[in-house]
Amino acid sequence: MKILVGAFQCESNTFSAAKAGKDSFYILHGDEAKNKLFASHLFEEAGFDVVPLVYAVSLPSGMVTRECFDEVLADFKAVAANHPDAAGIYLYLHGAMFVEGLGSGEEWTVKELRKTIGDRIPIALAQDFHGNLSDGLVPNVQAIAGYRTAPHTDYDDTERRAAEALMKLVSGGASVPHFFRIRVQFADAAQTSVEPYVTVLKMIRELDEDPCVVTASVFNGQPWVDAPFMSASVIVYSCADHDEIHAKAKAIADYFDAHKTDLKFGVPAVAPENVVEAVRSMLKPVFVSDSGDNTTAGAAGESDVLVKLFRGTGLRTLFTSLYDPDAIAKYADKAVKRGKILGFVGEESGEGVVVREGDVDVVYSTVRTSFTMKEHFAAMGLDPADYDVVVVKQGYLWPGAAELAASQVFCMTPGTATNDFSTLPFRNLVGDYYYVKPEHR
Repeated sequence: MKILVGAFQCESNTFSAAKAGKDSFYILHGDEAKNKLFASHLFEEAGFDVVPLVYAVSLPSGMVTRECFDEVLADFKAVAANHPDAAGIYLYLHGAMFVEGLGSGEEWTVKELRKTIGDRIPIALAQDFHGNLSDGLVPNVQAIAGYRTAPHTDYDDTERRAAEALMKLVSGGASVPHFFRIRVQFADAAQTSVEPYVTVLKMIRELDEDPCVVTASVFNGQPWVDAPFMSASVIVYSCADHDEIHAKAKAIADYFDAHKTDLKFGVPAVAPENVVEAVRSMLKPVFVSDSGDNTTAGAAGESDVLVKLFRGTGLRTLFTSLYDPDAIAKYADKAVKRGKILGFVGEESGEGVVVREGDVDVVYSTVRTSFTMKEHFAAMGLDPADYDVVVVKQGYLWPGAAELAASQVFCMTPGTATNDFSTLPFRNLVGDYYYVKPEHR
């Protein structure tokens, strides 16, 4: 039996002007695409023939352009059309792709594939914890497994759960979704090591032991998406005892909603005007999150607010980074270092230069990026330990960055990834939303 596998991922921020065209995507076909997916070898070990569709993954951005989406999706459909005998489809999506003029990229991907392969075979999804589930997506797939960690570390385990669910469905049986929304805008305070997520995920994992459950997931949602389906959610698919599973899923959603106010920031949240004094007494290096211009949440990566604030302070500061596609030519005469800019998974994606501006070393990058691990610094010939302060374009620190930090500060900078949602022009949300208002100083 054949399983079709593919990935189509972009985390969209609808307030960001940095739209994702085809040149924003890392695209693979054939065996290269197949081998990028952890699930592929699980299917092969189980005796399935694995047929790769497309592997297309982008850095978080603004909306995906319609032209790009249609072109990549056409490749998915062309391969699928050549395999009408496929037993199932496995897709590794993000969950928060937003396509200009369409809306949910995940919904349209699945619906268009259904037009090609019909309704007879199951589709299983692996998705990011920050997925927004649209009403049109849920009934068109038979299983959804989401990350259970934020910061994310369980990529392979999530693929495993989605793959095992698909193999269960291919062996016979149907699934029924039990879907509940929790209208919150949880941003960078939402880490799975704190409440209410500790208890919510414990309840989700208990469902894993129920043979009537196909998949059980909780999603935080991507809060910088202006759409009626933006929300946190609980989604459970059952293959039997549907009423009992529905009640259990509802109990998890009800608990989440009742305890949403338990969520708090885990590190100091500081207003920009106070950040310099805040870091002076902290263990060095202090990693400062430029949260409003967080490129891992789709922001443009062009704000120099913190460069200006740390210049002339006497604090040795490394600023990573400012996006400028003309950086190499523009700063050739001023650069004190030149190196490679790495992508999220360590691949070379661009070039960078380091320009010294008084107390501050600024990395100018030809691509939008975020320094999330030691390899990003090493590729530019930089060592965070040489600095008092390291500014990164993140919200909560990614694990690889956190390992390099002696202290952390969450700076409430303005921008399209701000955690102060009252400053963003939402027009399409339905109902009242709760969000964590940092008590910054």
